[in-house]
Amino acid sequence: MESHSKMAAIVITAVLSLVVGGGIGWWIADMNCQNEHGHDHAASMMSNDSNKAASLRSTLVGFGVEHMDLTYSAVASTLNGTKSADADAADLYKNGTDLGAAVGSVYGKDAEKTFNSVWKLHLDEFVNYAVAASKDDATAKKKALSNIDSMYTKPLAAYLAKANPNLPEDALYSGLKSHVDMTAVMIDNEAKGDYAAATKLRDEGATHLTSLFSTLADGIVKQFPDKF
Repeated sequence: MESHSKMAAIVITAVLSLVVGGGIGWWIADMNCQNEHGHDHAASMMSNDSNKAASLRSTLVGFGVEHMDLTYSAVASTLNGTKSADADAADLYKNGTDLGAAVGSVYGKDAEKTFNSVWKLHLDEFVNYAVAASKDDATAKKKALSNIDSMYTKPLAAYLAKANPNLPEDALYSGLKSHVDMTAVMIDNEAKGDYAAATKLRDEGATHLTSLFSTLADGIVKQFPDKF
């Protein structure tokens, strides 16, 4: 019974550490380990595990925020015909493969390939959407968004939910669709020259993706506790 109590205390401490980002969680861990063993070896091990979880979250969130910034830059340079357009587009696609590699590091090469495929598709369709927006072509814009929904948003939400039971498909779909909708309006604003509104949505989109990718990271940590 005593060993079970100690294990429960360690698990609770680990959860606290993840939730509050280290502060009180580390203090409790340190106190527990000193009381039980007279040294902080266990606290050090927990710190390393929690650092892995924080690192995963930071990596995914960083790529997500970068994605929104690079999308804005690529759209702006393309619509304005600036010389950096090709380089901006290349950076945007590289960000996508970086995200795919992060997903693949957890779920394997097949998952990475699937992610890269649907992620690239939504980037390509947003190019089509931007071109349509520049021509005020409502029909072409609607088609691009329909393709994104049927070939990116729905299948990616379904795939991630199947890969990780801690990630509800409806919540994933809602989060991904919100990102798509915000990006579309951002492109519309950029196309019509309302740059203040476009940059505002860029920043809101980055905040939204921070939440979305944090949720993804937390789901992965919960699914693979032995790794984190």
